[in-house]
Parts: sequence; structure tokens; C-alpha cells
Amino acid sequence: MNSDMDAYCMRSDPIRDDSLERWSKIGSGGFGQIYRARHTEWGIDVAVKALLCEGSVSTLQREASLMFQGGNPNVLRIFGLYEGNLGIKENPSQFGLVMEFMERGSLADLLQNLGGPPAWPLAFRLSHQIGLGMNFLHHLSPSLLHLDLKPSNVLLDDSLNAKLTDFGLSRAARSLSKCVREQDEMEGGTLSYMPPEALKSVNYKPSKASDVYSYGVLLWSIITGQEPYRNVPSSLVRFRIPEGDRPDLKLIDCSQADGLGDIVKLMERCWEDDPSQRLTFRDCVNVTEKIFEKHKRGVIEAVNDVLKQLDNDICSSLKSIQITPKPQNVIRPPLSHCVTGPPPKQETAGDRNKDSRKTESSSHPIPANKKIPQKTPQRQTSSPGGVHIHMSNVSGVQIGNGNFMNIVQRPRQRHKTAPPSVDRTLNNSEKTS
Repeated sequence: MNSDMDAYCMRSDPIRDDSLERWSKIGSGGFGQIYRARHTEWGIDVAVKALLCEGSVSTLQREASLMFQGGNPNVLRIFGLYEGNLGIKENPSQFGLVMEFMERGSLADLLQNLGGPPAWPLAFRLSHQIGLGMNFLHHLSPSLLHLDLKPSNVLLDDSLNAKLTDFGLSRAARSLSKCVREQDEMEGGTLSYMPPEALKSVNYKPSKASDVYSYGVLLWSIITGQEPYRNVPSSLVRFRIPEGDRPDLKLIDCSQADGLGDIVKLMERCWEDDPSQRLTFRDCVNVTEKIFEKHKRGVIEAVNDVLKQLDNDICSSLKSIQITPKPQNVIRPPLSHCVTGPPPKQETAGDRNKDSRKTESSSHPIPANKKIPQKTPQRQTSSPGGVHIHMSNVSGVQIGNGNFMNIVQRPRQRHKTAPPSVDRTLNNSEKTS
């Protein structure tokens, strides 16, 4: 009798729609759209990568079988070939791969959500795990080259362990359709991780040293939390890398962590211009293992802190409107008591005489039991889509739980025809007259 794990072995026959349900699109990769689905027989969620390129199923099957070899904790598991309509009968038949579903997304997602590098213990573990995964692929028989190593092709499990994906697919895609991934070249994303020899000649033949170069640049991204050559046109990146340009090492302060200087030296050895001078992945993991051992005890705490931060980041989709953490010890009225309505009329000398018997509080109808923050009353006006919103005595707006959007306070400008001040003793003088 087969064990439960045998069910997850590489299948010789394609996995079809009758075994999958609860389809949802979760993103797109370099070779096609990625979907999440539930395997009805296995009782687990899987990722289905539907390839954009068309061609021979047998060719992709051979590539998938090659990628499945052995199994490694730092290499994404391939369950089999997919063939179907992505759960919609009206769709044309497509094929792709059925793989592990990784709940925490990619390394690129992690760096973006954190807004910088992870804590050193986690950063060093990720560096080591990626090196281990690549060393495994290079020691398969025959060796399997990745050819597209970058943060978006490093996926993370629930404990933020790294697993490589899209390895070998570049060769599979070319053999299937001979299509060129122009989008990556336009955006400069993959270009930033490509070795100089790949940019120098159209007759470039990839080798193990090609992956080692990409690994060196990937290490820089992990340590700095940044994308290399950010905001640089792809045409300039394509020109400058063969001329010797590399990511800026001045951004790394080696005194911040024990072993960080060794990581920097490793980067430089990996991105040597001459492929024959680059290290092997076996050399790389010897270095990263020693560094990781120095910080291993802090990994659990670092992972827990990052997971807590990710789980509490409920407003990541609203970053474009610059939401900042709620300031502490700030008293502000609840939104239910914000005053809305037309703006007050501009005060003139004539208006002053006509409304002189009105008290100052009558123009701001706030409940008597309401505590007013000790701030100069201001009125803010915005016009989203033609709808005017007026707010008085507001220092900020809360969106969601524990989030605060600051509102810039501007002093009110008196009209040029208005007197410099209002005589607030006028009411008393009228009573005594």
C-alpha cells in the first residue's frame, strides 16, 4: 500500500480539472499566470502555473521530471503536469505545472512588505538556504541550471524558509515556443540579475557560473532590502553591467553584524566579470553556513517578529495614501462627532454687526458633553470625484484599527476686506447701553 507521501510523487499522467476546485488567481510569473486551487483527493491547496507558451506536452513533461529529481527542502516540490481549462469550461485547454502552494509568497514580497532587509539571523538563513537549493540543482545528473534566480523566484513557507521555483523553466519555455520575455527586459527586473556575458553576446551559452553571478546580486538584495539599479533604465543596465558596474556596496555597513563582511566578500567573488573566476555553490554554502551558525540562535525570534509584523500589516494596500502608525497619547474626537456641512461664511464688518448677538460656540454645534482637543479649530476641505467633504476641529482620520492618516493643518486666511480682529466685548457694551 502506498503511503500518503506517495500521493504527492511526480505523476506520469496530467492532473486535470476534475481533481481541482476553489480556483483563484494569485499572481503571474515570468512564464504565465499562477492560480491557487484545492486538490479534492489530496485535501491540500496547490499552485497551478499555467504557461503562456504553447508547444509539446512531452517536452514540458521531461523538464518537470528533471526538476522533480531527488527532492530537497529548499527546492519547490513539483507534483506533476497540469492540463485543463483552469476551472472554466469556456477557456481553451492549457497546460502547466502543479506545485506546492507557498502561503507566504515570495522573497520579493517579503522585502517590499518589510520596506527593507529582514533581521540579520533571518537574512543569513535565507542566504544559506538559497545557496543550498542551488547547490542541489547543480549537482543533479545532469545538472539543472536555474537561469532566472531573483527574489520573485524564491518562495517562502509558513516559517519563512526559502524554496526555489521556476528553475529550468527558461530552457523549457524556449524549447516550447522560442518566445522572448520582453516584459522583463523592458522593466529591467531580470536584467539586473543577468551575468555580463549574457548581455555581451547573442551567442551566450549559460553555465553554472551564470547562476552564481545571479546569486551574488541576490545576496545584495537580501542584505540591503533593495532592488539593484532601481529606477535605472533597462537600456543603461544592459550597457553598464558588461562595463563592470555592480550593485553599490557602500550601502552595507559591515560593522552591523558579525560575518557581514564575509557576505560582502562572497558577493564580490560571485559577480566576478570572468565566469571562470567565480565560486561554485559548494564554495558559497561553506561560507554562508559558517555565518548562519553564528546567528542561528536568533532565528526563531527573528521569524516570529517578521510574521507578527506581516500579520498586523492590514493596510498595506493603502500605502499609496501615506498612512502612518497612530501617534501615542493624542486626544482626538471620534469620527461620529465630526462636524460636516457647508463652510462658514467669510466674516466681514457687516456680518459682524448682524450676528453680534451670536456666541462663538453657536457656529460649531458640538455636543455639550464633548471634550474638545486643545487645538486651534481648522477646517479641511477635499474634493474626491466632485464630492465635497468639510471637517471642523479634526486633527486626523482613522482608517481601520490602529492606523492614522495625518491631515496637514493650514491657518485660516482672513478676507482682505475683513477687519483685523473682532471686538468680543461688543455684546456686553450693547447690554449696558
